[in-house]
Amino acid sequence: MNLKALTSDQLLSETKIIVSEERRITAKLIEHLGEINQRLLFLKLGYSSLFEFVTKELGLSEGAAQRRIQTMRLVTDLPETRQAFEKGSLSLSNAAKLQSYFHAIKKAGKAKTIEEKKAIAKNAENRSQSQCDRMLFELSPELPTPEKTRILSPTVRELKFSVSEELFDKINRLRDLLSHSHPNATLAELMDFLVTGHLTKIEKTKGLPTRKAQTPGQADERPEEDRGESPNQKWTAKVTRKNPNKTADKNTDKVADQKNSESAKNLDETDQINLICTAGKTLPAGIRVSLPVQLKRTVWSKADGKCEYVHQGRRCSSRYQLEIDHTQPLALGGSNESSNLKLLCRRHNGFAAIQALGFAKMSSKMSSMRKRGQ
Repeated sequence: MNLKALTSDQLLSETKIIVSEERRITAKLIEHLGEINQRLLFLKLGYSSLFEFVTKELGLSEGAAQRRIQTMRLVTDLPETRQAFEKGSLSLSNAAKLQSYFHAIKKAGKAKTIEEKKAIAKNAENRSQSQCDRMLFELSPELPTPEKTRILSPTVRELKFSVSEELFDKINRLRDLLSHSHPNATLAELMDFLVTGHLTKIEKTKGLPTRKAQTPGQADERPEEDRGESPNQKWTAKVTRKNPNKTADKNTDKVADQKNSESAKNLDETDQINLICTAGKTLPAGIRVSLPVQLKRTVWSKADGKCEYVHQGRRCSSRYQLEIDHTQPLALGGSNESSNLKLLCRRHNGFAAIQALGFAKMSSKMSSMRKRGQ
């Protein structure tokens, strides 16, 4: 179409039609996202969340994906809001703000009833974003400011969040206590130091490669080959050094096995299973047991601390809420050996159970995963 050939009235008329069509198409997209979420298709395709599916598979920006997913959840909860969105009285941004608000007050233990939500949504119609923000603040001024992240450069992000006066006091006290080793440390440097320290401890317990916490600004001076050494490798080396006499180890193991065998006679089935695991014997199949720490570390190390779900060559690789799963379920006679164990994020763990055991048995887990789909 040659826009230059249009009269001003025709141009304005065409623009209004396009805007109306855009709302209709966006509403249709939101409806499709709701059905995709209902069927958990994003999990089947190897994505850990609906948000990841929309940004990576559909190519929407993070902000656009967030607004559409939040609006989808609002429309699912309050179908009446779809009509308001289609006719333009409720904008996409304000619909997303409403859903975020309802989620925040529920998290704060002050959930609204459906009727209260309908009234608030109705009151949000025909308002600008700032007017909607003001309305929601007046309803619940005690709610914290939503956390935000903004990209400043390829290597720097801006984080924005509110903290309580109590936490702010703790931060200042910590800064004072660390003033000798970390003089004049910024908040970013303190966070890096604390996060790295805790991350190192957790990664070590999981059997993942770690790096020690460093003074802000200090480079990691270890040789590159040393940085990849896992706690499993270190653990093996220590055991070798501590136990050079293999004959003595065998004799010790025999004595321990005899004691465990005698003790097991007075234990119930569950305690006997745990004792067998502790003694290093073969883990029983088809029975849920407490897996030995070293076995857990082996599974985590093999997976490199990432979800191992794969669909058509695409690996999920999420690090969020990881769980050890049985490739062949215990309910179907699966073993507790490392060859039958893999690391999955909680959503793909649940999805794998649904595929193996059926929708009927796992209906409650399915519902939970839909709610956590974002």
